[in-house]
Amino acid sequence: MDWNTFTFDYRYEFNGLLPRIVAIEANKEAALNLVLPPDWKQQLDRLNRVRAVYGTTALEGNPLSEAEVSKQLEILDEQGGGTPQTSKLTREQVQIINSSLAQAWVRQRFQPGSPLIEVSDILEMHRMVTEHSDTKDNIPGEFRTFDGTVGSPEAGGVHKGAPYTEVVRLMDDYVRFVNSRKMIEGEHPVIRALLAHFFLVTIHPFGDGNGRVSRLVEAGILYQNGYNIHGFYGLSNYFYRHELEYKTALQKSRANIPFDVSWLIGFGIDGFAQELKGINNFIKTKLNRVVYRTVLVRNYNKRIGTRRRLLNQREYSLLEVLINETEPTDPFSDSPSKKLRFTELVASSYVQGAYRKVTTRTFHRELLRLANLGFITFVRDESVQDWIVELDFKAIGKY
Repeated sequence: MDWNTFTFDYRYEFNGLLPRIVAIEANKEAALNLVLPPDWKQQLDRLNRVRAVYGTTALEGNPLSEAEVSKQLEILDEQGGGTPQTSKLTREQVQIINSSLAQAWVRQRFQPGSPLIEVSDILEMHRMVTEHSDTKDNIPGEFRTFDGTVGSPEAGGVHKGAPYTEVVRLMDDYVRFVNSRKMIEGEHPVIRALLAHFFLVTIHPFGDGNGRVSRLVEAGILYQNGYNIHGFYGLSNYFYRHELEYKTALQKSRANIPFDVSWLIGFGIDGFAQELKGINNFIKTKLNRVVYRTVLVRNYNKRIGTRRRLLNQREYSLLEVLINETEPTDPFSDSPSKKLRFTELVASSYVQGAYRKVTTRTFHRELLRLANLGFITFVRDESVQDWIVELDFKAIGKY
């Protein structure tokens, strides 16, 4: 690559992208049209914060688990979001705190309608993500003063960033490119965000933190254009879950001049569509369970005889237990319920207590009755040699 004649030229195949862009817009509109209770919004926002921070730091080799990331953010929230005493934290913990604070700053800076991105914004993002943690060959908030490489043979090869003597000029050109009419009016916002990400890590202006900053720039552009529905999030978690594909896509996009970014754009669009779909899954799962509970109350109070309700007390309570026990492990997944084995249900404290004074036959009879009424389903899973008990949300429409 000749950096003296470098230009922000790129190409990609648009064929095949249109249906995926339509899917993004459809999921965006579906989420926008839903008014969420405040506690749902807070939970969704927090889950997205944890996923974004975990994903972007894990991509850079941070070993802390998602649960540990969540714990650090809880501590940060309890302190009111202020900068903690870094001397009491490990380098990895500081990276987590830094990424969360930088994410909050980007969210505030890139509100819809805010001014376009400037070089000073990028320098501030870098300062925030690397301060007190990434000190080797790196000065927080300043461009690098040495030449370097990035990448690995297993992820498509090694890339040499721009000569450090050209970084200031190239970053000025970069901001003009990202804010150009061609980008703002000619490209879909998700494609613009992905191109901004790609060209920043290609220039590689910093000693460390280039990936984290590029993903913040990407998330800021998406947020500024109204693509962060019911919370602040981006593609970091998706990139981490598909790390090799992500890093290979970046390297493959640099293989030819002008840059052929077809694979990266397709990969990123698919990822963002999945993220938006996950948001809708979260909302749908919440709504299903709220309405299902309402249906249970109504049918517990519904009399079908002088001494008989549609659901008796044990049946009603058993369904309440199932609602809690089948809460999805991943609230963004396509599956509305966690699979619960029949043997696990039998061994639960509720079943052991509620059916202690009656026969096993009574328990089986009531469980089958709930299935016949359409409140639950049984599916045989031969891989575990057991029946799987699941809620049947079609009961919402039936009752």
